[in-house]
Amino acid sequence: MKVPPSFSLGTDPERQHGATVQDRHFLWTSGEEQPATMGQALGIKNCDFQAAKNNEEHHTKAISSQHLIVRRGQPFTIILHFQAPVYAFTSTLKKVALIAQTGEHPSKANKTQAMFPISRLGDQKWWNAAVEDRHDQCWTISVTAPADAIIGRYSLLLQVLGKKQLLLGQFTVLFNPWAREDAVFLKKESQRREYVLNQNGLIYLGTADCFHAEPWDFGQFESSVIDLSLGLLSMDKQVEQWGNPEHVAHILGALLHALKEKSVLPTPQTAAAAQEGALLSKRRGSVPILRQWITGQGRPVCDSQAWVFAAVACTVLRCLGIPARVITTFASAQGTGGRLFVDEYYNEEGFQNGEGQRGRIWIFQTSMECWMTRPTLPPGYDGWQILYPRVPSGGGVLGSCDLAPVRAVKEGTLGLTPGVSDLFAAVNASCVVWKCREDGALELTNSNTKYVGNNISTKGVGSNRCEDITQNYKYPEGSPQEKEVLEKVQEERMRHEKHSGIHPPSLKTAEPLYMFLEAPCSVYLGGNAQFSVSLVNPSDQEKAVQLAFGLQAIYYNGILAAELWKKKQSLMLGANMGNSMASQISPNPSSHPGRQQPWGTPEGLKRWLKAPGVPFLCHSTHIY
Repeated sequence: MKVPPSFSLGTDPERQHGATVQDRHFLWTSGEEQPATMGQALGIKNCDFQAAKNNEEHHTKAISSQHLIVRRGQPFTIILHFQAPVYAFTSTLKKVALIAQTGEHPSKANKTQAMFPISRLGDQKWWNAAVEDRHDQCWTISVTAPADAIIGRYSLLLQVLGKKQLLLGQFTVLFNPWAREDAVFLKKESQRREYVLNQNGLIYLGTADCFHAEPWDFGQFESSVIDLSLGLLSMDKQVEQWGNPEHVAHILGALLHALKEKSVLPTPQTAAAAQEGALLSKRRGSVPILRQWITGQGRPVCDSQAWVFAAVACTVLRCLGIPARVITTFASAQGTGGRLFVDEYYNEEGFQNGEGQRGRIWIFQTSMECWMTRPTLPPGYDGWQILYPRVPSGGGVLGSCDLAPVRAVKEGTLGLTPGVSDLFAAVNASCVVWKCREDGALELTNSNTKYVGNNISTKGVGSNRCEDITQNYKYPEGSPQEKEVLEKVQEERMRHEKHSGIHPPSLKTAEPLYMFLEAPCSVYLGGNAQFSVSLVNPSDQEKAVQLAFGLQAIYYNGILAAELWKKKQSLMLGANMGNSMASQISPNPSSHPGRQQPWGTPEGLKRWLKAPGVPFLCHSTHIY
């Protein structure tokens, strides 16, 4: 996908951001009365947009010190220099107005064009300007874009009553988290610096018990990022909606998701993705990916990691002034269609069988949140919103992405936006474990919600510490509030003739056994791993027990990669008695056939585990 020519800044210096207008003047047409105070013409020697000064005050100097980039709802100053003294200041000022316009076809009707006087009496809620300082041959003018102004590229023109307009230059308007009237306003300066200005971040990967921080360069202020971001936005022709951060985030998320779906990011289970994904692992940043997505320039980006979409979207929104952050959920129920349980099937060898499985438990899932008010929703849903890519159900490109309030997920308000149902299930679903017998019969062995969505984390504000934000998404486990929300969701789903309960029917055995597994959360690469199992027989009868242990490697998205180790053990368990046993796992070179190098050594195992998409091990233990 190529960047349309309209994205280019062009080569005409007068059409650059903040370009000065040299020796330009308004000619009075013959036959008209020519005011003596203004002479034959009102000559403009140049217009200084003071880009460096204004950009410093608007927190955009990191983007550019040459081109004027301002934030809406905050004044900026320009200086008009005249070729000759302007003595009749008051009468001259009455004849002069400024015009700010954006888009291919500027129009007052859709608010893409605004004409406003240079007067302190102008509408302070609209575009306004006032002379801050004046001398005979220069005026210092303060200009303010309204806090709900359309963002994007603007032209600034000077209009003398009844005469030809003069282009003073071009500038860019962004959202403003520093302006209280802006829909993206953040109260704390520390949060603005973290979620808008900070170009370096951390993305958390791994498991809830053993995760690590992956450094990531968002690079939202790097060269060309603002051009790429606005270029992507320009694919949307509803320019009049660009003042609404909800629309902007929605359309950008949908467009980025569309690029991803065009195989720029192949599916993670393909061999090609696993091989080519190594390219991205060396980049650790959004800018090369964004540039390649939009322009097709640079090395192909083929990567399956889930955090790429969230990181690139975070870069684009921060660049445009919308506070954004990447979050990680450990673990997350995906592909459920809003169902509140995920089935997992295991064979009698202790290995998981993913065939025919609907929905999966992802070891982790990354998402992107952005901050804004939601005036079109009922009260209480302002704040963090989840940019949620989903399977489109109509509505074109926009149907592939939803903007769901985090608060709606916590409260289980399923009907608020299309994505809330899936997001609620992602952090509240039960994992239902079934044992597949050789005769094809299924036996329910366990139903567990405690490890789904039990840890949701993001980078802390102003530090490299991990901030736990689980409480934003769900009430504490077992609390009255959690029970109330789950009951409400159950009733809602019943009304819509979906699944009738939070869990599938219970198939508890009359005389159960209790099992407790203790395993290390991390293992030295190439070394042995020890774990222990404790069994309790609460019945009054002795029982013969057969244990099946299985160790598998899986992708972060729950797709099975390889069977690594298995073991069976039989024992007798006395009535009302318990028993504990320990076992040790050793690397087995034959467990992953097809690879040239054995991974029985620490070096070989490390290479295998570090292959894209295969960094996690999963163990299971079942009683027969």
